[in-house]
Amino acid sequence: MSLIRLSMVAGVALYIGLFIAQGAFMISILYAAIIGSLILIGLASRLFASNEEQAKKYEMILIWCCLLTFAIYGLLFAGGVI
Repeated sequence: MSLIRLSMVAGVALYIGLFIAQGAFMISILYAAIIGSLILIGLASRLFASNEEQAKKYEMILIWCCLLTFAIYGLLFAGGVI
């Protein structure tokens, strides 16, 4: 497994941990945290596809999902929603 894929899996694990921790503190967003975790797991599982072109595509989707999730969380936190 390449270093990029390994770091992507580590990033997914970190985000899932953040989702679950935030869901544990705020029960109202627990279902959203579970759904977000399942989406990230689904995308991360595609990183191990035998087709290198397809795996590269899912790497980029996963990177953007992680970046957008962080940005949305920051905006919600700054706005006082979370």
